[in-house]
Amino acid sequence: MLLTGLGVGLTLPTFMATGASSRPPEAFATGSAVVNMLRQVGLAVGVAVLVAVLGTPASPAAAQTAFVHAWYVVAGAALLAALAGALLLHPAAVPRPAAPTTLEQAG
Repeated sequence: MLLTGLGVGLTLPTFMATGASSRPPEAFATGSAVVNMLRQVGLAVGVAVLVAVLGTPASPAAAQTAFVHAWYVVAGAALLAALAGALLLHPAAVPRPAAPTTLEQAG
């Protein structure tokens, strides 16, 4: 729980700041709203998936098996999110100086 709290505490403010600050000033509110909406949807879907995976086990052994399956689902979702993040991230284009034309070289 400590690790989860630490991770969420460090991640959410960074996401909020990045989503809002990467937009131009006239679209600041839109960027913030989209990030918050995605966070809320992700939370609702994540809880729904976890409850669906856990189900209602009848015995302690079934409960342990359900929790192991839930951990596999969470690990799979984390790997998919990491893969999506790695594929969607691309470095900012660095402008290259234009090659001089023949007139600029002669001048």
